[in-house]
Parts: sequence; structure tokens; C-alpha cells
Amino acid sequence: MYFNISKKWQFVFDILMVVVGTVVMGFAFSIFLEPNNISTGGFSGLAMIICSLLEKVGITWLTSSLVYLILNGALFFFALKALGKKFAIKAIVGILAFSGAMELFALIPLEITYEPLISAVYGGALMGVGVGIVVRFGGSTGGSDLVASIVRNKRPTWTIGKIVVIIDMMVIFLSLFAIDNGMELLPYTIVALMIALYATDFVNEGYKQVRAYYIITQKPDEVSAELMAKLSRGCTATKVTGMHSKEERYVLTCLISKFQISTLKRIVADTDDKAFVYSGTVGEVMGSWARKSELPEIEKKKTVKTQTPSTKKTTKKSVVKDIDTKEE
Repeated sequence: MYFNISKKWQFVFDILMVVVGTVVMGFAFSIFLEPNNISTGGFSGLAMIICSLLEKVGITWLTSSLVYLILNGALFFFALKALGKKFAIKAIVGILAFSGAMELFALIPLEITYEPLISAVYGGALMGVGVGIVVRFGGSTGGSDLVASIVRNKRPTWTIGKIVVIIDMMVIFLSLFAIDNGMELLPYTIVALMIALYATDFVNEGYKQVRAYYIITQKPDEVSAELMAKLSRGCTATKVTGMHSKEERYVLTCLISKFQISTLKRIVADTDDKAFVYSGTVGEVMGSWARKSELPEIEKKKTVKTQTPSTKKTTKKSVVKDIDTKEE
């Protein structure tokens, strides 16, 4: 998700969106998840476990938000060396905002009560949306992310995703024994976690997912011309040789949105019915991958860039000529 704002305000806007994401997370945790003892892992789940254990020994004044803040506050100093300056600022904002939102919504008497399954669905979806917003704008809410940063400094071969999953599984395992009816609540915990993961990916990657199509054809010019004319998508041609037929062909690589898939298939079938087509998902696209509405603007920029050097060159020559004339 990108917005057309100046670089001067980009960091401020990112911080604002991190706060928005944490508010959504706080609402999901305090209204739907914690009242039903449903954990989605991470430090919020660990804080819930600690509070549950403390309540059994008579300590009730410590809230999940305060425990979460203490855990992340201690961990932040260990992870500070592994974080960049901007990410560290966003992490501090995320930790404080999430902790504050948890406390705020816990104090507000909304009196929203649902059965565990409904709470798991709503809580997981909202938690995933909040996390997705925070991640999409380069933020963090501490917890698993900070632990992953510390561990990865010691074990560079370990991926962030693997470390986070291990931590979440450990927290959920502990909740089975620390929380009353933990085994009975396990199915709801799994439902909330799966929905949260899906919602996070949906928000972070967007619904307009990109797919890469590879078209093996003997008519590269005709197929690419149709694709560029009807889909406004560029193609890259690679010359290949079929190992069975020993015939030379071309592989056209074309990136399209999922809403253009049926049109691409129809174009290829009409242009070259003998073409071989396969596809794959694309995680990220960088560069001028333009939609039809964006093409005039890109062409305008290209024209300006092309004209600028020639203009400067002409100006330089005219200046030299004027100097020569004056010298004569």
C-alpha cells in the first residue's frame, strides 16, 4: 500500500498507520480474545498466560497490557543493536500504542459477549488486520519480532518467519496448561491463529495479487503485441530450444493481476493455440509495472528525461558560440 506523499512526511505517516494498526490489535485482544482466554501466540499471549498464573496466587492488579509492556521494555534493550534507527522508533511507538490500546479497551465497558467460536473468528480477523497494517508500514509491536532479531544475530541461517512460528507454538503450548480449560479452548485458539495469519497476509500483500505467466510460443511478436494492446502489460522474450523437438521457441514472461487471467488465456488461445502456458504467484514487484491508466504518465516522464539532456547540450553549444563570437 503506497500513498503519493512527500518523503518528508512519509515517516510521520508510517508512524500514524502503525498506531492505527495497534489500536485495531488492542480492540481485538481486549474485547474478543482475552475475555475468552483465546491466544494467538506472541507476547500478547504470553502476557495473558502470566496474568492467569498470577491470578491463581492472588495477584490481580497486574493487567495483560502492563505485563506486555514490561516484557517488551526489557527485551527492547537487548534487541536495540539489531534494529535500525527508524525501525527502533516504530517499534517503540508500536509497543506503547498496543499496550495503551489493550488497557483502554479493557477499561471501556462495551459488554460485547460472544461464544468462543465467534470471538475466535472476530478476534483473529481483527488481530490479523492490525498486524498487517503495522507490518505493511514497516512497524513492529515487539514481542516475537524482537526475539527473532536477537536470535538471528546469533544464528544468521535462521529465518525470521521460522523463529516467530516457533515462539508462537511455544506460547500456545504453555497456554494449554496455564489457562483453565486450555485443552478445550485449543480448537478456538487454532481457528483464531489461522484466521489472523490469513488476514495479515491479505492486508500486507493486498487482494490484487500478481501472477507471472510464462508462455512458450513460436509466435512471440503476435502474442506479445496482443497482450500489450489489450492488457497494457509488457512482456520479456527469452529464446529457448525444446529438448525433445529440438525446435527454437520463445518464452514470454508477463506479469498480470489475477483479474486479467481469463483475458490472457483467451488472447493466447486465439493467437497461438499451440502455445504452452504455465504460471506462478509473485510476492513483490518493483519497477514500472503499469496499469493502462498509468501509461500516459510514464510516457510523459520518459519524454521529459529524453528531452532534458539534448536541451542542456544545445544550451552549452550556444553559450560556447556566443563566447567565440565575442572573442572575435
